[in-house]
Amino acid sequence: MLSPEEFYVSMKSANVPLIIDARTWKEYRKDRIPGARLTESSTILRSVVDSFDVDQAIFVYCDDNQRSTTACSFLREWGYNNVYELAGGMIAWKLASYEVDKEKIMKRD
Repeated sequence: MLSPEEFYVSMKSANVPLIIDARTWKEYRKDRIPGARLTESSTILRSVVDSFDVDQAIFVYCDDNQRSTTACSFLREWGYNNVYELAGGMIAWKLASYEVDKEKIMKRD
């Protein structure tokens, strides 16, 4: 697990990670970490990561680490080697006052 600070610093690095939001559409629609991709199910998660190399850094979060822990387990099972979870989830991210995209999304991709 990465602290919000480690997560943020890594997001801004030259090797930008794939950021996965494992929350629900309703939660994602309200606010999200900038650049995050919504993956509400293992099927959607698989379709998002299939085009990425297994060594690609993948950062995963939800609100409280329950869904993100499950998503990380799937990713590791599928052979992805650089999977990291945001400790404390979106709650910790907001408490640390990091940037949040609050632009409302009206429909799914």
